[in-house]
Amino acid sequence: MGIDDAKKEIELVNAMKKGICEAVGIVREVGKGLMGCAHLLRVEQTERVFTALSEGIKDLSHLIDFIKELKSGMEHLKGSNVSMEPLLCWDRSLNVFEEMLSAFERKDWITLSDLIQYELHPLLIEGEKGLSDLKERFQEA
Repeated sequence: MGIDDAKKEIELVNAMKKGICEAVGIVREVGKGLMGCAHLLRVEQTERVFTALSEGIKDLSHLIDFIKELKSGMEHLKGSNVSMEPLLCWDRSLNVFEEMLSAFERKDWITLSDLIQYELHPLLIEGEKGLSDLKERFQEA
């Protein structure tokens, strides 16, 4: 590996560390916001709730995009001892998103609330833990 390659790898690792640190807090905030929406959806379907839900889903989409980029970055670090295992739970979230979209299109607010509370929220908790574990592994590497 040349000096330029080593420098690029260090820059990549540092960027990934910074992104992971920020993402841990973002996951927590997105989860809290969506749980609030789930509780409100059960009792009211107002513009305020739908705006908050839309923002939460948009934030979640950005988070998923970050996870994809993080995985791509980790692919470039195959020689390191950092595993992608902590990120696997994010792959399962895609099925939940599809179910949420279907419930939204049917205007089935109870099912949508249940999916957020009982499917998505546990995945976000697991995803946050995975990111925290990954952050620790990067610091050890």
